[in-house]
Amino acid sequence: MSLHPWKPSRAEWNESAASHLYRRAAFGASTDQLEDALQRGLRASVESILADDRPLQPMHEGITALLAQNDIADLQSWWLALILSGKGAWRERLTLVWHNHFATSFDKVQDVRLMNRQNELFRSTGSGDFRELLHAVAKDTAMLLWLDGNENKEGQPNENFARELMELFGLGIGNYTEDDIQGAARALTGWGTKGRSSVFRERYHDTGEKRFLGRQGRLAAEDVIDAVLEQPACSYHIAHRILVEYVGPAPEKRHIGEVAAELVANEWNIGQTLRTLFLSELFFAEASRRSRIASPVELVAGSIRALKASIAPKRASELCAQMGQALFRPPNVKGWDGHEAWINVGTWIARHNAMVEVAQATGSENPSGNSMDDLRATLLPGIDARHLETALEHATRKSKGAEQATRLSAALVLTAPEYHLA
Repeated sequence: MSLHPWKPSRAEWNESAASHLYRRAAFGASTDQLEDALQRGLRASVESILADDRPLQPMHEGITALLAQNDIADLQSWWLALILSGKGAWRERLTLVWHNHFATSFDKVQDVRLMNRQNELFRSTGSGDFRELLHAVAKDTAMLLWLDGNENKEGQPNENFARELMELFGLGIGNYTEDDIQGAARALTGWGTKGRSSVFRERYHDTGEKRFLGRQGRLAAEDVIDAVLEQPACSYHIAHRILVEYVGPAPEKRHIGEVAAELVANEWNIGQTLRTLFLSELFFAEASRRSRIASPVELVAGSIRALKASIAPKRASELCAQMGQALFRPPNVKGWDGHEAWINVGTWIARHNAMVEVAQATGSENPSGNSMDDLRATLLPGIDARHLETALEHATRKSKGAEQATRLSAALVLTAPEYHLA
């Protein structure tokens, strides 16, 4: 399998393939979206997803009036509302990818306005030129607070951002030295914050000669970022992130190399690279499907949207936090480890309870009805779930009315281990 375009037959472009596209590119699909995708075909479906790249404007602007309260729960609920609306879903999915890649926590920043501003940076810039995004993140006020930019001064360099710039954001472990970290930290001196602004404090900048990734001179912050981007390891590192998020948790080296080459050929344009990926043989390979354990946000959003469950964004945010993914509060600078790390004794109980709650919020008017076939087609397309048939038949037979049957049947499917694979 490779990045060559996938050319499915009519039989191959089915509910399983369309559902896979929406699960990975967005946050799942409604029944109507899946039916539309089957009629459109692969290429038109991908273009439709990418063309719908803006959130609902009134909802998007709704956070403004709440920012002054500095309550992170408001921002968490607002973002879940954007995700649950289904508008601009692929961009919200990508925004979540960058939120995890450039992990920054409110617990240290302590300013909702700054967390919102960083979130908007990922939303507005994240699908374009990655080089522009990396330069912007280096001067983002929340990031400067998170990684101690104010403490990075001539004679007393703080290496936090310099280290994470290479280890996590741009190159990956093994592609730099401790001397590079020291040189980068000196070049980055002077950048800090003033109120809610990022400022360059010239008096704190080290103007001396530095060495960094083969460069030498009176290097400044921009030189450091450019040097990182020039390293072949950078495109490889970002390609790895893209594949882990959109294809599978353990990408092959040859596939990483292909995506890295595609990224550079597209002049680092993330959206164009994702378009190629979403149309590729690699993306739709059997080994790529249901190969990731869904994150709490993916799980909750996809379930609510598929079943049109009546759960408020604030409650959806709380369920995600109980499962280990509190938005704007990643556990550390590495972000959430993802995949198998989502599952342990405590989080599995939380996932089970969350899915039961989603099922209970589903009414008999749900388009999937309460039949076994409809539920499997909506929630587990392409999965052999015949082992659920006896339980589903029993739930339907013992239920008092269609609404209870729908909820019990949905709960059985949503709590099945297969359903938690994205």
